[in-house]
Amino acid sequence: MKVTVRDLEVFKSLDVNVIIAYLQKNGWHEHSRIYDNKGAIWVNKNEAGDVFDIALPLTREFADYPARMGDAVKTLELTENRSQLEILSDLITSLDNTEIQGFVVKVDREDGEKIAQVAMMGFVVNKLRKIYVELKENDCNLALKAYQDRIPVTCAGDLVKVGGSFVMQKVQGFALMLEEAKEDENALSLI
Repeated sequence: MKVTVRDLEVFKSLDVNVIIAYLQKNGWHEHSRIYDNKGAIWVNKNEAGDVFDIALPLTREFADYPARMGDAVKTLELTENRSQLEILSDLITSLDNTEIQGFVVKVDREDGEKIAQVAMMGFVVNKLRKIYVELKENDCNLALKAYQDRIPVTCAGDLVKVGGSFVMQKVQGFALMLEEAKEDENALSLI
């Protein structure tokens, strides 16, 4: 089953420099510049000899920037025979105001400190990733409970890729997903 991504906010978040590096790494080359050097045509030939092209905006000033990025991902889907979600997971470097669900896998807090470094596993564009988040005392206590009792959590904020890892910044919410934990517990008691 192929999933078509329609969320323009996802495409709006794509950094053209990341896409250019991705295209270069995967055998594409810039053919020509368009719109007074505000866009570029990239081309690639697949194994069957078919030529594909991507019209890539080089600036976010175009109103249709998200739509053109969506077209680029669709073309990559065709040429690479990979899903849009797989491709996006390679291209996304930030997602503003997003919510991630997952499990806490590590809590680092020095004795007496009111801030903790927390690592959680969650899905970012359909791919399981480690996500780091800095939490203050109340949320840190929730993270410790989630870790000890294996309770799933939600965390909202701005997700940013730093190196090969994701970091949740400007945390707006960290909460236990107690309903799911109760449902799991009830299901286990039936066995």
